[in-house]
Amino acid sequence: MNGPPPVAQGPAPSPLPEIPRPVWRPLKIYPTDPTQGYASALKTSINVEYERLTPGPVGERLEVVDYDGYSKCFYEAVNLDQDEILIQGGLEPSESDPRFHQQMVYAVASRTLANFDRALGRRVSLRKGSKNTRLRLFPHAFNGRNAFYDHDLHGVLFGYFQADMDDPGPNMPGQTVYTCLSHDIIAHEMTHAVVDRLRRYFLEPSNVDVLAFHEGFSDLVALFQHFSFRDLLSQEIRRSRSDLRKPTLLVQLARQFGFATGEGKSLRSAIDKPDAKLLSSVIEPHDRGAILVAAVFDGFFETYSNRIRDLIQIATGGSGELPRGELQPALANRVAAEAAATAQRQLDMCIRAFDYLPPVDVTFGDYLRALVTADFEINPADELDQRAALIEGFRRRGIYPVGVTSLAEQSLRWPAAENIPNLKDQLGDLLPKLLKIEADRFTQRSTDPRVEGLSKEHFDSIEEIDEPGHRKTVYAELRAALLRYAKSNAAALYLRSDLPIFVSGFNAVFRTATNGRLLIELVAQFVQTDPEGQVDALLGGVAVKGGTTIIVSVDGTVRYAITKPLPGPHLPGTMGQEAQQRVQTQSQFVAELDARDPFVPYMSKKQFDNRMKARMALRSLHSGLWP
Repeated sequence: MNGPPPVAQGPAPSPLPEIPRPVWRPLKIYPTDPTQGYASALKTSINVEYERLTPGPVGERLEVVDYDGYSKCFYEAVNLDQDEILIQGGLEPSESDPRFHQQMVYAVASRTLANFDRALGRRVSLRKGSKNTRLRLFPHAFNGRNAFYDHDLHGVLFGYFQADMDDPGPNMPGQTVYTCLSHDIIAHEMTHAVVDRLRRYFLEPSNVDVLAFHEGFSDLVALFQHFSFRDLLSQEIRRSRSDLRKPTLLVQLARQFGFATGEGKSLRSAIDKPDAKLLSSVIEPHDRGAILVAAVFDGFFETYSNRIRDLIQIATGGSGELPRGELQPALANRVAAEAAATAQRQLDMCIRAFDYLPPVDVTFGDYLRALVTADFEINPADELDQRAALIEGFRRRGIYPVGVTSLAEQSLRWPAAENIPNLKDQLGDLLPKLLKIEADRFTQRSTDPRVEGLSKEHFDSIEEIDEPGHRKTVYAELRAALLRYAKSNAAALYLRSDLPIFVSGFNAVFRTATNGRLLIELVAQFVQTDPEGQVDALLGGVAVKGGTTIIVSVDGTVRYAITKPLPGPHLPGTMGQEAQQRVQTQSQFVAELDARDPFVPYMSKKQFDNRMKARMALRSLHSGLWP
């Protein structure tokens, strides 16, 4: 019999399942600065949100532009979607390959963005106007000992320089040091950029804490991200015998940069000796920000110690006394898991607090209240007493909020809003439409498993939102509706009815509480400018501003109104005195900086009238040009 045997006729094959879209893209980075003498921690692989990339890399929110301003040339752009690179999880770490530098900057910036997305319960937009749709990252922007975020350029610029010839630390004398290869510097500058998008007026130094908050918070994000590097974490826990209060790499910031510049130590550290009097004398933003970092880490250390106490007791037969030498690997890994979980929760807590901050004139005390309130909303029980430990860390450094009667948690939480009209009638179906848009964006792009099944369950009644025209229209209509609402209810929102009101931002947020309850809210910010302060040369070009942040439930109820109002007869009780004191404090702060600045007597009138604007530039601040 010739030919192939007949094929048996079976049932029709069922359709093959759709191949799921990747969630993560593994990329290799330096988890610590690439200094000599620490080869065991020189590289790791991290997961960043998967997205289609074009050479640069260029994604939805980030664009790496590798132009060397000193050599006046472009370097070849890496294509992370190239088969050979994709299959090996990115390029191998290299200090000499500009393409790896591009990969490193993109990976750490993307990882930092993901932490903000996760904690805030929304996808953070880095768009600035209609043209600047992405934040630009310049790995080799200039030759110099600096790296900074520039608001006007809408970019982060990284410098490179030669290590100190006399005291280079673990570097070679004269070695080229690239700030774009420092996880800490990338995360720090990326955080500056995100904070500027979340609170645009936090770069205006209206009090001594504003720029210090910018610096301290950026350090917090960079330092807490250290704890996501499991190999490094386990290694440092073994070496420190679980005592994270020791000066390990986990709590040191930008080690290579600090040594390369001849400082003989890391740039900054999360550890200090608590001194409640220090806050009254330190005004340099980095030094003052370090006080905030230490206060937050004090709370972290206490919570971490509580979480590992039972592990240590089990490992030591109840004595709690560890034997000499490094911890056993199994114990170190279990302790590392607790440290990583505690650090991630603390980082989420620090970021989530942004939605509970006033829109202007932030202070360390405001941040403490925001931390306590935001965490209470998600985790009312606080089984690990994490909020109590945090409050104690602030108390030990003399950080006390204005307007509270004690440091009890109930006193620190922002008061619930009263007698503020509901937004539902005024906004109509715009609020549900916004929630639909942002829920779709969050669920489609988020790597956070908590958002699974979010949009359909809550928004079945809302029609599809066309991309991008309809979405843009909804945003514009909602902004106009919020403005009408604020004008109609200015007194209830502690705003002045005789001054223009600006809607400086609004977002829908989606969060899951520890009890599984879904929290869907609208956060909006209203800002006003004092016309008298705007032209007052004594304030150096930074106008006096006031404003209110509102937290609104999905049913339109205003739950919180967090305000820093301008002075005026519209304010009840002691609020008027506090508002007037803010103006005086701003004037006194400018005068104190003027007294420390030797260039003030030699400034032109234009320079003098705008001296505070010059002082708020991160480029100058990171160069050490501060009075």
